[in-house]
Amino acid sequence: MELGSVWVDGATCAALIENDDTFVLGVDLQTVIAEGIDVRTAQGKWNKTADLRFDVPLRPPSLLCTGSNYTDHVGEHTENAVPTNAPKVEFEFFVKAGMTIAAPEAPLVLDPVFGHKIDQETEVGIVIGPGCPRGVSEEDAAKYIFGYIVVNDLTARDKQVRLTDSGGAYMVLGASKNFEGATRLSRHIVTADAVDPYNLPLKTTVNGKLTQSNSTANIITTFTRILSTFASGLTLPAGTIISTGTPGGTGWGQDPDLGGLCVVPQGCTPARYLRPGDVVESEVGGVGTLQFNVVAP
Repeated sequence: MELGSVWVDGATCAALIENDDTFVLGVDLQTVIAEGIDVRTAQGKWNKTADLRFDVPLRPPSLLCTGSNYTDHVGEHTENAVPTNAPKVEFEFFVKAGMTIAAPEAPLVLDPVFGHKIDQETEVGIVIGPGCPRGVSEEDAAKYIFGYIVVNDLTARDKQVRLTDSGGAYMVLGASKNFEGATRLSRHIVTADAVDPYNLPLKTTVNGKLTQSNSTANIITTFTRILSTFASGLTLPAGTIISTGTPGGTGWGQDPDLGGLCVVPQGCTPARYLRPGDVVESEVGGVGTLQFNVVAP
């Protein structure tokens, strides 16, 4: 199923999207997930999809994020001073504030206060279902995955990356990840039963040119390990979104001044940092797409 949120009389309501027709419920999507409401038997009304105004599906107070999760991304820049996400080493963990989530139609405004090297990162987001307890095991984690969503994790690389005297690098994941419009979400979630999570193609185009192309078949850290790691110290509420990292093909990878090694994924055009006039599209096959324009302040 494809589930989203639409605006009705100033509030958002859950929506079941079936191509040209959408069934709108009388409660929001957060409530649907948390209470396990069956949208096919709930009260609501069918509408033409084109007549509705969509918001992003969910607006959690924060997003949990990991990175360094595709070999081609790890290999497109100088090695981190401390490796992450390999077995038995520190897990990469950062948080994006919920107020970074942009409206679907909102452009990215390149305010220089955000940084001067703004990069895009297409990712798969995990949406948590009800009842996910603190301490859930990797073996049991899959039962708490409600669905998946497309995420673009925009990043100010000039604020993120620091090179060391020894030639390595480390990351500062605060202001570099948190600025207005820095999180983009697809129009809908797909429920977990609708896709094979480890066979999802990821693609990014900028102005129609392919810059990222990979598959979740190649992730380093599985979604279940990611979930169980975050849940080792936290009870995860229903509707939590965990963003799971981007593949190679970023602007950072083409920036030697920040340790980029100028490696280009097969079949792709070399990426660069975003500029006014760009149109960015992120696609995860079987899950959805998102698109936004980039504008000057």
